[in-house]
Amino acid sequence: MRSFFFLLVLLPSLTHAEVSTYLSRYNISLQDTVRLTIEVTQPGQAQRPDLSTLTQDFQLLGSKKMTISSLQGKTRVATTRWQVLIRPKRSGALTIPAFTIQNDRSLPITVNVSGPSSIPSYTATQTQAPPGILPTTPLQNIPRPLFIENELDYTEAYESSQLIYSVRLYHKEPLSKNVGLTDPFLNRALIVPLGDAQEEETLYQGQRYFVKEQRYAIFADEPGTYDIDPPLFSGTTVSGNPLETVGSELEVAIIPRANTNSQGYWLPANDMRLTETLEAPEKIEPDVAIIRKLTLTATGLPAARLPSLAVLQNELAEIELLDVTLSEAISEQGLVGSRTETLRITPKERGEITLPPIDIHWWDTYEDRAKIASRPPVIIRVDAKFSNGRNSSTNKAQLATTINADTTTPEPQETSNITSKPNTSDGYIAVIVFLLTLSTATSLGWLYTYNQLRHFKQHQIKKRSIVSERQKQKRERTHLLAENNTFQALTMACQQNNVEFAKLRLIEWAQHFWPDSDIDSCEDISAAASNQTLDFLIIDLEQHIYNGEAALWQGDLLLQAVEALRQRRLKSINS
Repeated sequence: MRSFFFLLVLLPSLTHAEVSTYLSRYNISLQDTVRLTIEVTQPGQAQRPDLSTLTQDFQLLGSKKMTISSLQGKTRVATTRWQVLIRPKRSGALTIPAFTIQNDRSLPITVNVSGPSSIPSYTATQTQAPPGILPTTPLQNIPRPLFIENELDYTEAYESSQLIYSVRLYHKEPLSKNVGLTDPFLNRALIVPLGDAQEEETLYQGQRYFVKEQRYAIFADEPGTYDIDPPLFSGTTVSGNPLETVGSELEVAIIPRANTNSQGYWLPANDMRLTETLEAPEKIEPDVAIIRKLTLTATGLPAARLPSLAVLQNELAEIELLDVTLSEAISEQGLVGSRTETLRITPKERGEITLPPIDIHWWDTYEDRAKIASRPPVIIRVDAKFSNGRNSSTNKAQLATTINADTTTPEPQETSNITSKPNTSDGYIAVIVFLLTLSTATSLGWLYTYNQLRHFKQHQIKKRSIVSERQKQKRERTHLLAENNTFQALTMACQQNNVEFAKLRLIEWAQHFWPDSDIDSCEDISAAASNQTLDFLIIDLEQHIYNGEAALWQGDLLLQAVEALRQRRLKSINS
């Protein structure tokens, strides 16, 4: 009773959430954007805050979710951050309302927004600041001949993930060609310009400016908090007036990778796709090459950081890596890296070649969760080569008949003797001897031919039996290899707690574990396994999928049940 009462007292503290909110800037103009961060720390999954309360005074331009998990004692605690990009709809002191998550409430925040009429601005003929304004004060609405605006799409990102850094150079007069705008700099980070600078003419706070914009993709490789060195401009106008300005330093927080996998790589990206093409003749025979191309495309990653794709080992075929092509493109989402591997697959003998499934584990930085870019197993059926072996037996039979015909005794010719009288009885005896000899030779020839045909037939039956047994062994080895590969894929899906991929990999594994059964669904697996534990786990897996609770599924019990089936079969084979 005491323990039950203690649990009731402890339960509210376990579900308690700490909610905090803060802004990137607290004094802005009506044209500026500001980043609102909502942070909650609690056990388990965090409830999404209601952002609709912001729409009264602000425009919602975009949002991003990020989760960091840690262990505190024996309890897993998750810190979840939502970063919301907003723009004010009116000037004045605007209030960002409080947000309620898990019965905990954040504090409201006030942001001061200056409108076009709140600050006097320079006119084209003024040479000094309006009264009460110091000339050195950086005012948004006072026209300046030259200034730089630089911003990051996010102030917090995972290690090695993409940050978009935008630089806009505003100038009133046209610039000469010999101008220089340096790139931003961050120590131990890869910085890639996203295409060429774009130039246009625009209105900014009621003033006409020439704008030169350049975007960069930044990939920081070490966790920590850093200040990005801003770009520096130095040059002259067309009229020869020297100009120089520098952007503002921006702070960014790089957090550690969210997870690791057995391959050891970490791929944070906005999107990832794995595709393949197979170039094969209509009839596939041994020693006939097949060309396979695998392409992995990742939005938000350099091509050089993409892992290798293909498995180059197979018992029934030689697999050779012909070419690896790395390419990069620019899109609105930033850098798009691609890796294409070209393979030549040469079958060694007749049978079924199973190319194992390919799973590339990556982290979706938009949805803040692990995903898998995959390709299913590929089965290549290799036919036997055309053989002229059947003609050899016929040639042997024909050769035997020819030998027998040549060894037949020739017919004697009659000779005449003028001085003597022919003996009739001797002639009959000679004819009888000739016929007997011919009959004996013909019989021996037929017996030899029959014996050869009987031996050839027995040899063919024995050969077919050997070939059938060899093909059976090859099929067993193929299924064994495919079963092992699909079990490894199932293991990774269960370890990642990815319920949808675990279901697909479970069906693929079962098709090779019970190759004589027709398995296309989880119901077929239950019928083939006849295992009550596995039945309950399959029902639990499908309920998580159909009830929209995929994020809560744990794959360790399913993996243990499958491993038990494999161990049971191994013991029965050994016994």
